[in-house]
This record gives sequence, C-alpha cells and structure tokens, in this order.
Amino acid sequence: MSFQIAITSMVFLLTMSVIFWRPKGLNEAWPASVGAGFILIAGIVSWEDIVDIISKIGGASITIIATIVMAVILESFGFFHWSAAKLAKLSKGSGYHLYWNIQLLCFLMTLLFNNDGSILITTPILILLLKNIQLKPRQQIPYLLCGALIATASSAPIGVSNIVNLIALNIIDMSLWMHTAMMFVPGTLGLLFMSFLMYIVVKKNLPKKLPDSIMDIEESFFIKNFHPLKTKLPVEKAQTYKINVKNLAICLPHALSSICCILY
Repeated sequence: MSFQIAITSMVFLLTMSVIFWRPKGLNEAWPASVGAGFILIAGIVSWEDIVDIISKIGGASITIIATIVMAVILESFGFFHWSAAKLAKLSKGSGYHLYWNIQLLCFLMTLLFNNDGSILITTPILILLLKNIQLKPRQQIPYLLCGALIATASSAPIGVSNIVNLIALNIIDMSLWMHTAMMFVPGTLGLLFMSFLMYIVVKKNLPKKLPDSIMDIEESFFIKNFHPLKTKLPVEKAQTYKINVKNLAICLPHALSSICCILY
C-alpha cells in the first residue's frame, strides 16, 4: 500500500509540474492523459474503480464540458459584447449601480447555469466593460472580486448550480429537492449578508461616476469584428443579428434549466 501511495504521489507531482511548465506550449490534456494512463496500467486503479468513478461524476463532467462549449459559442457571436453594453447602459454612469448590476448578473448566471458557467460567462463581460470605461486597476478589482464571490456563493441555495453539489448529492443519495429545501433560506440569507458586507468594504474604492466609454462595445463587434476573418457586416444585418442574440439570451437559460430538471 505504501508503495502504491508513493507511485501515485510521484505521478501526480510530475503530471502537475508538466501541466504548469507546459514545455513548448504542450496542451494540458497530454500530461494529464499520460499520468492517468500510467496509473491505470500500473494497476493502482482498477477498471471497477473507473466504472464507479464515472457513475458518480460522469453527469457533472459532461455538464462542465458543455458549459465550456456554450461559453465559446456565446463569445463567437458577440453575446459578451452585447451583455457588456447593456450592463453599462443599465448602470446609467453610476459606479454604485454598476456594482449591484454586476452582483445581479453573477447571481442570475449561477442560478440559471452553474457557478463554473457563471465565471466563464461573466468574467469576459466584466473585463470588456471595465477596460472600455478605463477604470484604474484598484477600481476594477472590487468589481471583479465581488462578482466572482457572488457567482460562487450563489450556488449554495440551489444544488444544481454547483458541480460539486451534484457529485456530493449523488454520493450520499440526496435529491436536489431535498438539498434546496434545506439550503435555500440559509443560503439566500448568507448571500445577501455577504453582498451588503462587501459593498460596505469596497464602497470607498468604487467610483461615484463612471468615466465615458472609449467606444461602443456592441457596435465594435457586430460591425467591425463580426467575423473571425474581419469581414464587415451591413448595419441592417447587424441589427437583425443583435435581435437574434437577444432572443437566444432569453431562451437558452430556460431550455437548459428544463433539461437539468429532466435529468436530475
């Protein structure tokens, strides 16, 4: 047993070292696959263990992969740019309003998708927005940090909003309805308390009035950078395309939520 622990620890350390080192831009999947293959061939992990692991985390793994694919697709047709533009418009030039709008955005993204998907979707939106209004780094950090914390903490009230919750609930054989019944009220109260507490702490670093944008985020994508090959899009088609993006933004979360309810 001690020999197996030593081998496993050595393979883990070597694998993580290569992943962080990435010689010649090596993709992280290669060292991870080689390390897993070695552990399997050495007999440290049996095929029965593999089947058991897949049965417990297979659904969660597929969910996180689908979330990554979804984020890439959303970025490809300008959803992030559109969202950043709408977020700036709703804030009406107020740094305080922007703070609460970011909190609401991160909460809804976690509620409708999951905390990992919320981070993947809201981070580029916030970076686009904050760079466009040219805030100083010390003014950007509160927005990014608070948004990330709310996106993560928002997964507490509802089990399906956290991949780890899905794995843990599967192991202990607890339903999502039972988790929600037990955690919704305390999780929501804790979320509200944390949100207001963070506002008190970071308020002095938030600008009362936001600087003017250096460009129209939405138009810069739909007209100038619509296609990866930098082809220009007529204004009329850009407007039609933006309407399609809005419809997708409204329908996609509801469709995914329905699928999650059916699966779990």
